[in-house]
Amino acid sequence: MARGRGRPGMGEWVQSLGEQIGTQLGQIIAQSVQRTLETSIDAGDLARRLGAGLGGRRGRRPSGARAVCSEAGCGKPVLAKGLCRSHYYRARYRAQKAGTLVPRGRKRRGRRHSESASAEAAS
Repeated sequence: MARGRGRPGMGEWVQSLGEQIGTQLGQIIAQSVQRTLETSIDAGDLARRLGAGLGGRRGRRPSGARAVCSEAGCGKPVLAKGLCRSHYYRARYRAQKAGTLVPRGRKRRGRRHSESASAEAAS
């Protein structure tokens, strides 16, 4: 096929059209990202998580202030290990299923007695 066929200047037109589409698409994406960032960032939540307004007292919270769950966007009060009740139990469940949770056995009274009795019975 010969390259010279077709309308003259058609390649330039297609190229300029592609540049216009790319420019407009880039503007639309930038506006969408800007709107998303403006609506999804809660400055009060960030300040609370970063400890703003604690008066510079290390390790102590003012009376009435509670720790907030460390999970993104949660904001509920902490139960344990920096997590709220639902996130803490979810993490425990996952660790239990994965086999990484170390159970804290209850201390039983008289345990030594039963161990020595079983050792005597075995001999």
